[in-house]
Amino acid sequence: MTDNGADVEALAEYYETHELTEEEIMAAEPAEPVPVESVMITTSLRLPKPVMDEVRRRAGLRGIKPTAIMREWIEAAVADQEAVVPLSVITAAVAEYQHRKVS
Repeated sequence: MTDNGADVEALAEYYETHELTEEEIMAAEPAEPVPVESVMITTSLRLPKPVMDEVRRRAGLRGIKPTAIMREWIEAAVADQEAVVPLSVITAAVAEYQHRKVS
C-alpha cells in the first residue's frame, strides 16, 4: 500500500525543481478514469450536540469512526430496496435492537 500523502509530496518536490518539455507533455498518457462509484464527496453536516454524542457512542461500540457509521446509515436510507445490505449494517442493527430491548 502506498502513502498517498508521501506520493504527493514527492511529486510536488520533483516538479518544483524540474520542467517538462512540450514533447513530454504531449506524450503523456492519461491515467485510468476513476469509477464514479468510488469517488467520495466531502460535505459538512450540522447536528445538535446530543445527536453527535450519540453517533460517537454508537460508533465507539462498533469500533469505527463516527463518519463511517453515518455513511452506513445514509447509504442504507437511500439504498434501493433490492440492494444488498452490508453484513456490518445488519450486525449493528441487531446489536442496537438487542441493546434497546434490554434497556
